[in-house]
Amino acid sequence: MGSNHDQTFLHILREEKNINNFLDSFFGFLHRCTDFYVESNSEQKLGFPPGIAEELVLNTMYKWRNATSLQKIGFPIIDNTNSSSSMSNQLVLIQNENCRLIPPVAQEIEIDSCNEANNIKPFSVQSNTNHISDSYNGAVRKNYTWTQTLNDLDVIIKIPKHIKASKDTIKVDISSNEIKIDGKSSVSSANSEWENIFNGKFSFKIRRDESIWSIEAGKQISIHLEKAMERWWEALIVDEPKIDLNKIDCSKHFDDMAPEEQMKVQELMWNQQQKILGKPTSEQIKMEATLKQAWNAKGSPFLGTPYDPSILKYN
Repeated sequence: MGSNHDQTFLHILREEKNINNFLDSFFGFLHRCTDFYVESNSEQKLGFPPGIAEELVLNTMYKWRNATSLQKIGFPIIDNTNSSSSMSNQLVLIQNENCRLIPPVAQEIEIDSCNEANNIKPFSVQSNTNHISDSYNGAVRKNYTWTQTLNDLDVIIKIPKHIKASKDTIKVDISSNEIKIDGKSSVSSANSEWENIFNGKFSFKIRRDESIWSIEAGKQISIHLEKAMERWWEALIVDEPKIDLNKIDCSKHFDDMAPEEQMKVQELMWNQQQKILGKPTSEQIKMEATLKQAWNAKGSPFLGTPYDPSILKYN
């Protein structure tokens, strides 16, 4: 559960002396540099709907508070902040029609307004165990757990205790439509026969050549799959109970966006920062440049006089 930002946080904590000051500094940063505390409504599109900011904070707190106890009962915790893209350069672009752009700890810029803003909820999964990151946007089943993003899936499958897992006792067969995993108790025993551990038909097609699997600690098989097309899955395999897609975190990382989308988001972020600082946005700067050209254009009543924006009115 390491983080690329631990040293930065430790430095801040040493300067602030205690946890109380550290948290005060963090939430003060959100107040000064983001619109985290702004509540959106029918007229104010920026910010979160009432109560959502508090729920985001509580969800994160509960996730890490329960991390140790979850590990003890056999559910390893995956720290998503260790992904190839750090939180400092990640945005989250909501794809669901009921969702909005929600950056984790950076400022929030709305890309597409909600039809029903009050329906926005933190992600949940159909499971008796809450706050398990291994089932993020997926589910915990009897002998396996799966999670997903818009583009890929990760599956953890438990290996029966009587099977001593190794490359010689585990066979994983993955096609674009199906998955089958077999195992046997021993390599040396002549009476050891292959038995099925897991099999099923995928809900949708995957890219077979991009599939990766490994044996972890001799207790479970970790599988990474890439979806053949961008979409949210209601189930990993066809016969599995479906999850409610209205309750998942329907997000897309900044690095997964097309270049033109990235440029637009960066422009929106810059404009929002300019508004917070009381400075002109990119559109206002362009308008100002156009007005300056028009001021001294041929036929202008202001030709030859010093430019004075105070006498001009524009939106």
